[in-house]
Amino acid sequence: MNANEAALTISFKRIVRVFLYLRSSAFIRVISVLLFNYRVIAYGLLLASAIISPFASVKAQAPRTVDGVVMHGEPKGPVPLPGVRVVLHRVGSDRAGPLDSMLTDGRGRYHFRYQPSGSDEALYFVSASYDGIAYFGVPLREPQTQGDDAQITVFDTTSGPVPIHILGHHIIVGAPDSHGQREAVEVFELGNDSSVTRVSGGTDRPVWEGHLPNGAVGAKVNPTGEISPAAINFADGRVRLYAPLSPGARQVSYAFQLPRNALPLSFPIAQPTSVLEVLLEEPRATVTGANLAEVAPTTTAGRSFRRFLGQNVPGEAVLHVDVPFALGDARARYFIAIAAVTGAAMLAAIMFAARRRRAVVAAPTGTGYSPATEELLRAIALLDARFEQMSGETADERAQYRTERAELKSRLAAALAGERQRG
Repeated sequence: MNANEAALTISFKRIVRVFLYLRSSAFIRVISVLLFNYRVIAYGLLLASAIISPFASVKAQAPRTVDGVVMHGEPKGPVPLPGVRVVLHRVGSDRAGPLDSMLTDGRGRYHFRYQPSGSDEALYFVSASYDGIAYFGVPLREPQTQGDDAQITVFDTTSGPVPIHILGHHIIVGAPDSHGQREAVEVFELGNDSSVTRVSGGTDRPVWEGHLPNGAVGAKVNPTGEISPAAINFADGRVRLYAPLSPGARQVSYAFQLPRNALPLSFPIAQPTSVLEVLLEEPRATVTGANLAEVAPTTTAGRSFRRFLGQNVPGEAVLHVDVPFALGDARARYFIAIAAVTGAAMLAAIMFAARRRRAVVAAPTGTGYSPATEELLRAIALLDARFEQMSGETADERAQYRTERAELKSRLAAALAGERQRG
């Protein structure tokens, strides 16, 4: 695996990122942006860290400083941006809010001196708002922060046609549960290699749009991902993203359920994709299309996945995932039982014919069983077919199926015995 593949390959142990970009467009006021982020970041922090008692004693901490610069991204390279308001924030399990703010000087520089307080797990960071979009710096963890860790780059915004590239597309399909349903996850690495932030132009003009596979139900956004769940819409078999996409790479991830009758799956690859990866938990699953090659499997949390990888996959391709039927399935034992009963009846008929030494005549159409026996065989086959097509059957439905089938099998065995005695 080269460096690009390693960077784009999904990791199940990724650290939860608490700095989420916003679902707001250029028309949302900066104050609304910040209030929304306090709620989201605080929620992510509580999920990612241990619960800390607000009554715990707090040790005195030394003052810290941050000296940075705000840059404006332009086609020829970033330039310092004067007169931009920069805000110093604190987010912790005990409280969250702004600590200080200032305007950048003529060279785009800013400086804060602050005293850490409260929970030791609190995070401190700076943000700059430009053209209605808030841009966040990295967490401030050192006594003195400067250089790249203190630089914030902001961009102009547009709702015009800015190409959004697919740097990585990861598909994970789990094994079926007791109801035959599978959980699947799709992760996209979206790239904006322009010098402007792409924003939505309205409900009919999302920033990016993708497709759900046929049969997918219950789609939901990863709540601890980089995109706010409120900024993604699932409708009409499509995924629509309305969050701003600034230059660089952003990740979109969501999960959905696949009923047992959803197979085979079809994943449309609508755009050229730099890296396409598929992880399948079922050993018998197959992947076709998009020129994928199977590579070494991966294991996480005790679960093993077969892994398929492709590079520079062209657009308009279709990826197919299927699981072939195998007699090892639990319900296949019922079909084996039918075959055994039918085989025994055929053997008895052959032996009876040999004893009678009847002349060979043209075989009439039909099975040779009485109409009552044929009706029982058809009833068992129809009952099995109906049960196999059910999705998410209840315990009562399974019990009813087993009761009806046991009764039909008993009647079939009695009918076959009666035919042998009459012969």
